Formats: sequence, C-alpha cells, structure tokens
Amino acid sequence: MTVVVAAGRARMPHTVPVAGAELVVAHDLVMDMWYGQFVIRGGSPADPPDDALFRRAQQGAGIAGDGQSVLVLSPHQANVAMPIRVEVTAAAPADDLADWEEAFEAGLDVDVDGLLLFDSPTAARLHCPVPPGRYRIQVAGRGFVSRGWPGSTRPGDRWRVRLWPTADPVEPRRLKAWTEPIE
Repeated sequence: MTVVVAAGRARMPHTVPVAGAELVVAHDLVMDMWYGQFVIRGGSPADPPDDALFRRAQQGAGIAGDGQSVLVLSPHQANVAMPIRVEVTAAAPADDLADWEEAFEAGLDVDVDGLLLFDSPTAARLHCPVPPGRYRIQVAGRGFVSRGWPGSTRPGDRWRVRLWPTADPVEPRRLKAWTEPIE
C-alpha cells in the first residue's frame, strides 16, 4: 500500500499504520486558521459556504454541514500554523476519542475531482487528493489553551480529519467538547 503524506501542497510517499482499518491515503497539512473556524469541502472550489453554516455551528454544536461542506468551530480564535492530519480509511477506524479534546462528525460527499479542500477566512485554501465518494467524516482536535484568543497566533493545537465510506447521510454532531481549565 502506498500512502501519500503531504505538508501543505508538497507530497511524498510514506506508509503509516492505522489500527482497525486499512489506511487508503494520509496527508499532513499545515493551515492558517482565523476567526475560530475552518471549512472542509468535498470538491471543486466554489464560493465559500454562506453565513447560514456559520450561524448553525455557532448556535448549535460547533459544527454544521450541508453534505458538500463541513464548518468546524475551534476553541482558539487563531492558529497560523495549525497541523491537520487527514486519514482516509477503507472502513471505520478504531475509536481513539479518549486521546482528543474536541471531536465532531458529519457526512461529506467528495466529488469526482477527488479533492478535499480546507478554507478559513483570509487564509489560502489547502487541498489534498482523496478518492471520490460519500464519507463519514470525524474531526478531532487537541492541545487547546483557552477559549477565544489563545495568547499567540501559534498556540499549538492540532487536528485530525478521518474519512471512511458510508452509504447513509450523517447529520453533523459534536462527539466531545473541550472544557477550559479553571485556574
């Protein structure tokens, strides 16, 4: 099996094991995240999702999706060097949510172009190739220091995006919420 690992847009072959499911492809990205949000899209570049996704995420569980895009709210307001690990597996991977502070899931269709796109307001779009199809997407983050302004633009949080095939639509929902420590 060949696995692609990417930093930004550069890619190099690398094999990485994932317990419980065959890893189809993996990418390591570093993105600029601003305004406490990022969007994952399953296809061709289009206009940014309308404000309705942001409002639904803000008023609800911190995530909103429409099948083509998933908007995630981060506890941090900014991170200009936010690592994101993308993993596509052939089946549901082993549950490791105990290792993560925030977690969400939703459904996402990746169109025939086979591109997963990452956007955040005022930041450059990142992309990585993945097989086209309908996926269950799990977005998990850790390394948070505070809600809102984290004290710097490089607070150290990191995220992982897992995708695996599904035949059914998946409603966006929060799986786990980080609680800021009281000092």
